[in-house]
Amino acid sequence: MLLEEIFRAPEVGPVRFASFGAWLVTRYSEVDRVLTDHSTFSSDELRHSTQPIPHRDNPLLRSLLATDPPEHHALRRKVGRLFTPRAVAALEPEIRARAEALITGSNLDLVREVAYPLTLHTIAGLLGVPVSPDFVRWTEAITSFFGTFAADDTEFRLALTELSAFFQAQGIADDELVNLCTLLLINGHETTKTLLVNAMLCLVSQPLPADLPLAVEEVLRYLPPTGGTDRFVTRPTTLGGVELQPGQRVVAMISAANRDPEVFTDPDAFDAGRTVNPHLSFGHGIHFCPGAHLARLQVRIALSVLLEKQWRIADLETRRTPVGIDVLELKLRA
Repeated sequence: MLLEEIFRAPEVGPVRFASFGAWLVTRYSEVDRVLTDHSTFSSDELRHSTQPIPHRDNPLLRSLLATDPPEHHALRRKVGRLFTPRAVAALEPEIRARAEALITGSNLDLVREVAYPLTLHTIAGLLGVPVSPDFVRWTEAITSFFGTFAADDTEFRLALTELSAFFQAQGIADDELVNLCTLLLINGHETTKTLLVNAMLCLVSQPLPADLPLAVEEVLRYLPPTGGTDRFVTRPTTLGGVELQPGQRVVAMISAANRDPEVFTDPDAFDAGRTVNPHLSFGHGIHFCPGAHLARLQVRIALSVLLEKQWRIADLETRRTPVGIDVLELKLRA
């Protein structure tokens, strides 16, 4: 797949109904409303969706990302204790040391050799648990079934059972805490892993950025880790002139909103020095990503090491999803 296709964002336009059974929202102002108006556009699929829900026992469906107040506020307070500025800052020396140890030689499998181990070790350290060699298998099995109707759920069930047993063996027995740790492990590393891979796709052919934090923000805008996020209508409402009914699924297309010409100058150009950049890639409102600061920190550190060399893409494997394109493999050669 050509990079131009990966970089191409969905068209910004009116709210429309998609073939997979959801309303697609692409304009910045309307995406922002969906993300912030949680009383009308709920994250709680189990409670508000009128469609069949596969794998209802998936812990992600009962997690911070998929609940509304008051449950959401209680979970967020618990998560917030892990992501305080002091806690995140304390991880920086360890993150840098690990990045320097992982990024060596002139050939890199960025996903398997850098992104996965760097982010998984960081999240495991934050949770105070050892790193299991099965982390990648467990998280891939669980996320692959999130919101799908796949008939064979053998790997999904096995991953849930083994991951729960792993946390219980670390003294985490409460079901709510097990679900919380599962969320943090999966989403905590998945977002950062994807952001790092996307950053190298964007920067591999660019001059060395003069301001790395600004460059990371532009990567977040231009090629966000999550192309879109689901919400479920709780009451009759109108969005972009379209009447919506309770139970309907709405997909807020973050990747499109981040290219809205009403908000961003020259939106389809990657500008590593862009200073006005109100992207929505970490969400907005009560569901703003609690680990955003840690994700930014890990990616900035990894990039500062990676960009000491000039790399080219040796191999690239991707998978198309309803809301974008996932990078499965990215091999680099210096």
